[in-house]
Amino acid sequence: MMLLLVVLAVLLVVFAPWLITRWVLIPLGLPRFAYYMATLADWTFLADRRGGAVLAGAWALCRRPAGDEALAGWLERKLLGVEKPGPEGEALQVAWLVARALMALRRGDLRRLRMLFEVQELSTGFETLRGAGIGAMGLLAAYRGDLAGARALLESLEHVDARACPRLAGEVALRWLAADAAARGAWSEVSALCAVGWRGGRDVALLGAVAARLLDAEGAPGDVGLWARWLLAPRRRATLALVQRALRPRLERGPQVEAPKVRGVVREGDRWGHAVALHAALLLRGEGGVNGEDLRRLGGAWDAVFEDEAARAEVEERARAIGASGAQAAIEGLRSSAVEDLVALVQAARIPHEQWDDLGEMLRRANRQLRSDLLAELELTVERLRRRVDEARALPAIDEWREWIALKGRYEQAAALVGMELRRLSFPRMNVEVCHLAVWLFNVRGQRALANAMFRWLLAEAEAVGDERAAARARDNLACGV
Repeated sequence: MMLLLVVLAVLLVVFAPWLITRWVLIPLGLPRFAYYMATLADWTFLADRRGGAVLAGAWALCRRPAGDEALAGWLERKLLGVEKPGPEGEALQVAWLVARALMALRRGDLRRLRMLFEVQELSTGFETLRGAGIGAMGLLAAYRGDLAGARALLESLEHVDARACPRLAGEVALRWLAADAAARGAWSEVSALCAVGWRGGRDVALLGAVAARLLDAEGAPGDVGLWARWLLAPRRRATLALVQRALRPRLERGPQVEAPKVRGVVREGDRWGHAVALHAALLLRGEGGVNGEDLRRLGGAWDAVFEDEAARAEVEERARAIGASGAQAAIEGLRSSAVEDLVALVQAARIPHEQWDDLGEMLRRANRQLRSDLLAELELTVERLRRRVDEARALPAIDEWREWIALKGRYEQAAALVGMELRRLSFPRMNVEVCHLAVWLFNVRGQRALANAMFRWLLAEAEAVGDERAAARARDNLACGV
C-alpha cells in the first residue's frame, strides 16, 4: 500500500504539477515548494516558465502573514537569476532535477535531458523578464505593502504580448486588481475590470455583479442572479456583506457625504464676494471633492468678476487707497493666482479634460498653463531617459519596466487632463525616446518581451494621434517578435 501511494504521488507530480501547486501548496502558504513544483508545469507557464514559478511562489507568499522579507527576497532573486542554493535548498534542487529528467524521458526528449544535466536551467545569468515575472513582482509589491506599485505592475500586463505572458498570469492580475478596486470602493473600476465576464474566475464574476448593482448599471443581475454568483464564488463569508449591501435600495446603501461649504453672507449682486466664497469652498474640499461642473462654475464666477466694470472700478479705488501703482497690475496678479489654484485643483482631483473644458477666459488660461507645465515635465523626463540609454546605464529588467510604466502613466495622465492637443504635441518626442529605449532593450539587453510591449503601446498611440509614419515603424518593430 505504501509503495502504491508513493507511485501515485510521483505520477501526480509528473503529470499534474500545477494541480498540486494551485490547490495544495498555494493555499497552505508554502512559497518554496510552490516555486519548485510550478517549474514542472510546462503547459501552464509555457510562455514564461521561470516567471510562472516565481508567480506561484509569490501567490503562496501572499497567503502568509506579511513581514517575511527573507522569503520575498528569495523569490525576487530567483526571478532575477541571482539566487544560489544554500544547503537547505539542495534537496529541493535535486528533487526538481530528477522530476524534470523523468518528464524528459517520458517524452523521449534526449536533448532536453542533456541540457538538464548540464545544469543550464539553473544558470545564475538568467534575467529575461516576461509577463508572469512582471505579475510575480506585482504580487511581491502587494505583499510588502506597496499597493500603488503592485497596481501599476499588474495593470501593465495588458501591454504584454500573449506569446510572452501565460494566460494564468493575466487571470491572477485581474483577480487582484478587481479585489483591490473593490476594497477602495472604486466600483466603476471594478465594473470595467470585470467586463470580461467569467474569465477571471468566480470571484471576479461576483465582484462585477456587485459593481453593476451598486452603479445601477444596465443589465445588472437581479437578486437571484446575485445570490447564485455568491454561492458559486469562493470565500462566501468574506463577501456576504458586499452582497447584502448591493441588495439594499440605493438610498440605504450608505450615507451621502456632503462636501464642505463656506458659510457666510454674500450680498446680492456681489460678484467679488461670490467668486471668492466659491473659490474658498473648492479649495477646502479634498482631492475627490471637486468635479468638472465645480470648475466650470468657478471659472464662470471669475470671468464675471473680471468682465464687470463696477468690479474693476472697485479694485482701482482700493488700489489708490493703499497706494498701489495701478489697478491693472492688481487685477492681473489676482487673475494669475486664481489660475494657479484652478490648475492645482485639476491636477489634485485628476479631472478629465472633457469634464471641465469651457470657452471661458479663466479656464482657457488654466488649460494653457496646465498644458505648458505638463509638457515641460514630460520633456525633462524623456531627456533623462535619453541620456541614460545613450550612456548605456542599464537597470535591472524590472526597474527598466517600472521606469517605462511610470513614464507612460505620466503621459496618459497629462493627456487625460489636457486632451488630444497634448497627445499630438508630446507624442513625437515620446515616440522617439521610447522607441530608442525599446530598441536598446531588444538588441542589446535581450529583453524582447518588454521591448515588444513598448512597440505595441507606440503603435496604439500613433494610430490614436494619426501619425501613420510612426505607426508603420512600430508595426515593423513588432514583426521582430518576442
